[in-house]
Amino acid sequence: MLGYIEKLLSNKYGAIAFAFAALGGMVADAAGGGSRFYVIFVFTAFILFFGYLDERNKSKLYKDDTVPIPVVISIDDNTSTMILLELLLSEIEKSDEKFINHQQNLEKYFNITHNMLKFKYDGSMYDKDRIISFFQIIRYELNDIQNRLKGKAQFHVYYLKRPAFGVVLGSMFARDGIVVYQTNDSKNNIERIATIKSRQYKEKIDTYEHFEVIENINDKENRDLLLVIQISSHSVSLDNETFKYFKNTILLKRKGNGTIPTDEKNVDADIWIEHAQEVYNVINKVQGKYKSITIAHSMPEAFAIILGMGLENYWNITMTQYDSGGYKNIINLNQVKYYF
Repeated sequence: MLGYIEKLLSNKYGAIAFAFAALGGMVADAAGGGSRFYVIFVFTAFILFFGYLDERNKSKLYKDDTVPIPVVISIDDNTSTMILLELLLSEIEKSDEKFINHQQNLEKYFNITHNMLKFKYDGSMYDKDRIISFFQIIRYELNDIQNRLKGKAQFHVYYLKRPAFGVVLGSMFARDGIVVYQTNDSKNNIERIATIKSRQYKEKIDTYEHFEVIENINDKENRDLLLVIQISSHSVSLDNETFKYFKNTILLKRKGNGTIPTDEKNVDADIWIEHAQEVYNVINKVQGKYKSITIAHSMPEAFAIILGMGLENYWNITMTQYDSGGYKNIINLNQVKYYF
């Protein structure tokens, strides 16, 4: 009860009511008091009633099945995470007007501050222990938020900018229903590209609509595989010195030009999820044949998140990152554990 009264008093109507009562009381006192105090009281109560209605409506809003929680994760990117969070909040508020002033309400009702929703890693990409700790801290903080919301949080995830780590982060959300966002440089904004409502990205398929699968298997006794994911407009250089070790290669090359469409029709048709589903199926079919799989890639960060949700952290899969003219191993998926 005290908590509800506190919220009412901090409501904009509560502030107006008490300002009116203080000013009106002084005016009434200067004018001789009497019935004027009664008028001031009635008007103050009337304003507080509107505050009560506002708080009641917000209480109903945040008792819905899900509450959108913006999450910004930044690795090796100089953009202010606060600016990114504001962009993400703006997209959430535009998609549903009832979430206007969402950040303020999250803080007011659940004590979820903006600092709990943005995560920035500035260290070396090759400091595995430090970056794994960074991932674990994120998972711990998101678990805390989920507990505050009694399991009703739906995480809206905006990640940039290293796709290799996006796959690792995706494994973090394998048990969550999330909404994923991608930067659209041509429009200078961010866009929702997938809403994960099921585990479609792991469902079995027998044909591939979005990818051409090109196998180059030269040594069936060799149990190390290089798997190349080619989605973005820039290509992975397969003749790079880094890859000469590999005798067996599978190239997944997206059919058509450019990256995956971000228009609303394709997004609503789950085209991003379908792409991840195809890549997952290829990896799932070959993972038992090889001791290790190394992934080189040219793919959007948001796609990496969805793919990581399928791969999780069970298989011996090493992610590479292009750096200084070559592709360097940066992390192995089964090294990262989120649950203790």
